[in-house]
Amino acid sequence: MLKDLKKLEIINNKSLNSLFSSTSLNDINQHCKFFNGEFYLDSFNYFPVTVNYETFYSLFKKDDNNSLEHFYTKEFYQNIIEKKNDFKVIKNSLVLGSSPADNYFSNLIHFFPRIFFTNEKKINLIIHRNLSNKFRSFIKSICQMRDIDITFSFIDDGFYKFENSSIPQFLNINNSINILKFFIDKILVGKDAPRFKSKIYIRREDANYRKVLNEADLIEKIRNQGFEVINPHHYEILDQMKIFSSAEVIISPHGSNLSNIIFCNKGAKIIEISPPFNNPYEKNISARYQNLSKNMSLEFTKIISDTVNVDNHSDLAKKYINNNILNESDYYKNMILKVSKIDNIINSL
Repeated sequence: MLKDLKKLEIINNKSLNSLFSSTSLNDINQHCKFFNGEFYLDSFNYFPVTVNYETFYSLFKKDDNNSLEHFYTKEFYQNIIEKKNDFKVIKNSLVLGSSPADNYFSNLIHFFPRIFFTNEKKINLIIHRNLSNKFRSFIKSICQMRDIDITFSFIDDGFYKFENSSIPQFLNINNSINILKFFIDKILVGKDAPRFKSKIYIRREDANYRKVLNEADLIEKIRNQGFEVINPHHYEILDQMKIFSSAEVIISPHGSNLSNIIFCNKGAKIIEISPPFNNPYEKNISARYQNLSKNMSLEFTKIISDTVNVDNHSDLAKKYINNNILNESDYYKNMILKVSKIDNIINSL
């Protein structure tokens, strides 16, 4: 069975403790530990297992939704022992990782902020092959600004063995936001970006799920209120962040682009159009942007829509999500707003 080692056990084990390094961002009092050396790693949880079958749950659990209990079963232990010699070996790398489903919230909040703790100037950076070209360009541009020369190496679904490599711990969401705000805000201050009105509506026309099917009715009314309609996918990530940082009012369907509200100024108004999310396992997803708004001192309103089943699910969703959840969860449906709900939005402006 795999063994989970607590922080005190790591400190008291001299040989194990020597495999950890720590980096600090003193200006914002943020700290990050790196595990260095040899380890096994899966490309979904990014949960390192040492060659002695030790784990560090408290350091490498991404968030409260990230269930890792299956790592501590007898079946998993036997499986890794039997198959470890078949794992592809990757050497001399920094494992940043990225969401296998290319989820922007997870890429921005869980994975990306840890790059600011590296002191290396030349890195072979490990990410999942599914990471979008746009986010790859974003990582590269930030690293260039910090005089870091990176080369991407890609992993697919499955387990790998890493040698002479490092992986940074995962950070809690508040620490991640503090890091992003500290570094990205400095960049945005001097960045030229497309000029938009202070009131914007975010479209999800290119998304597979949670599109507002009758949004034309809403758009017609809010344009009369001075709103500009944008599709963030038409802009580079830093431009998206700049757009959000300049906005006073944002109306958007529930979706990962709302992660960019962390760059809004205090007091900005966020109106989220959301499906009901009535299933217990949807609780955290439902509250995600409300919690972000609270953390950032933003004014938040949620408008609940009706839902409509989609005709076909995306290939990524079918690959990673249980079929029952795909058919049941509001996350994987589209939305329709009743006229009364549209009027509620207009009246709240």
